[in-house]
Amino acid sequence: MSRLDRFYRAFGEYRRQVSEEREISALRTAAAEADRQDRIRAIRSSCTIETDWLDEIERGLGFIEKAINEERQFIRSEGEVAPIEKIKHVSRESVEHLARHSNLITRENEDGDLMPEKLYTVERLNNYAVYENRFLYMVLLRLADFVSVRYDRIVKLTNTYRGESAVQKKVTYGKVTLEYEIDLKEVREDDPYLREHNGQREKLERLERILRSIYYFLQTPLMVEVAKADKLKPPVTKTNVLRMDKNFKEVVALYDYITAYDRDGFIVEEEERQVDCSDKELAEQFTDPVLLLSFLTYEHGLGIEEELKEAFEQEELRRREEARRLLQEQLENMRRRIAEGGGSPEEYIRLLEQNNRELEKEKAQLLPIKEKAVKLEQENNALKETIARHRDEIEALEERHAKEKDELKANCEELSRQMAEEAAAHGEELLRVNREKEEEIARSRSECEDTVRKNMEVLAQKEREREELQLKAQRLDRERALAASRLTALRAEHGLIGETEDYSSEAAFQELEHQYEVLGGFLRKEWKVAKRSLLRQFVSDAKALFTQNWGKDLIPFWKKKDRAAEGSSAETDEKTLVREGADPEKASAEEERAENAPAEEERTDIDAERDDREEEGNDRKEA
Repeated sequence: MSRLDRFYRAFGEYRRQVSEEREISALRTAAAEADRQDRIRAIRSSCTIETDWLDEIERGLGFIEKAINEERQFIRSEGEVAPIEKIKHVSRESVEHLARHSNLITRENEDGDLMPEKLYTVERLNNYAVYENRFLYMVLLRLADFVSVRYDRIVKLTNTYRGESAVQKKVTYGKVTLEYEIDLKEVREDDPYLREHNGQREKLERLERILRSIYYFLQTPLMVEVAKADKLKPPVTKTNVLRMDKNFKEVVALYDYITAYDRDGFIVEEEERQVDCSDKELAEQFTDPVLLLSFLTYEHGLGIEEELKEAFEQEELRRREEARRLLQEQLENMRRRIAEGGGSPEEYIRLLEQNNRELEKEKAQLLPIKEKAVKLEQENNALKETIARHRDEIEALEERHAKEKDELKANCEELSRQMAEEAAAHGEELLRVNREKEEEIARSRSECEDTVRKNMEVLAQKEREREELQLKAQRLDRERALAASRLTALRAEHGLIGETEDYSSEAAFQELEHQYEVLGGFLRKEWKVAKRSLLRQFVSDAKALFTQNWGKDLIPFWKKKDRAAEGSSAETDEKTLVREGADPEKASAEEERAENAPAEEERTDIDAERDDREEEGNDRKEA
């Protein structure tokens, strides 16, 4: 009996039982007549499967089977030289290798035969992972995806039921008011009834056969071996076998077909069915579940489940007793009628059999209860044994746990002590290392400062040496330029400069200009020195002549005041130095050295010329 039959039978029995109650029957009729605006709608999909791709795939599967049966392979030979004890068989290649490598023959046995120490052996391995077999495996995978996707979509669309029902009513009958609203939406996928009554069942069976064939080919030994190799990916290289072999050529055509196929391969249409709920019988059928729901709400809302169950069992017992009493009365009447000669034995036997059937039915009803009681007793005994066993196990576990706890506590205390000692030792070690590192850092800092100071001193010394070398280089350059200019002047004076010598180049011009500046500066300086010397000589001669003629020193009147002021100032400075305890002569010498300390080399040409002009003017005044 199917599930739908069980529901239909149970619902019919329920309606029959409910209809026997007059009040409930009247309430059902009133609910069916009220507000007939109920709505029932069912949607199912019908599918039309195109057969072109089914025919093409079924045709191609035959060629795939033939191509698999060819079992294309290539043999790979692997050779190695192994000890003679490990050689299992000798081939022609072994003899040829031994003939070329006689050094492997190292000993002679007792019979005088030469025995090699090692021998060449060849192992031939069959490899099925050729390109064509990998192509077959890829085509089968593509076919499985191609067919299974369409099959799943078709089955899901055609075997899916979608139903909706909407009921909203308010019924008042006597002192009972019943108001309810039902909004039911149901979706059943892979419904058994729709699957059994599918209009495309034949084509779906073809799809199932195709899928079984594809999965069968994938489970063949050849495809299982090929599955271990690297998967082939598009684009496909059409080898000679794929182009020339008939079976593989048809497989390539099938692969091109499913690759280029861009349609669904089926057409889906939805069918919607609206049910007219104005029919009284249909309205009453929709009212009966509401009455059942009302009863369940009343039962569980008031909590009278046990009372109803007890009343039900008493009623069932009363009915069985009543049926047995009636049967006994019938048997007694039949026995009396037989004794009086008015009844038939067959009817009596029929009543006896009916009584026996009732007894068997009661026995059958009591048998599960008895078996359940026995089973409960056995389970109770088993539970007692399990509890006792578990109690013993718990005691053993508690004892072992206490022992392990004590051991863990002792281990923990020992580990804590060791960790404390290690922490103390580690702390001391850290302090020692920190002190050493601090001392090392201080020492390194001191060494670094000494190194920096020495480097700074060396740098200052090198800087002074560089400045001295620069001054020396400048002086040597001036001397070189002066010597070169003198040489050039001498050559020009004596006519030694030829017409071939050219001073028009940039380097020659710069050198000539440099010589010119150096020679000009030298001449100006020497001219000034000579001029100053001549003026001083002239002044000295004039002083001597004046002294000789007039007997007095020739001192200009404007310098007399300056000398008097200088004398008084010198006298004051000398007294100050005497008060401070210093030597006037040493102080005077130091002042003179300090005044003459600036080197002539630091003066610029402009300052030197200005000083020379002032001194020349003074000499002229004195003259």
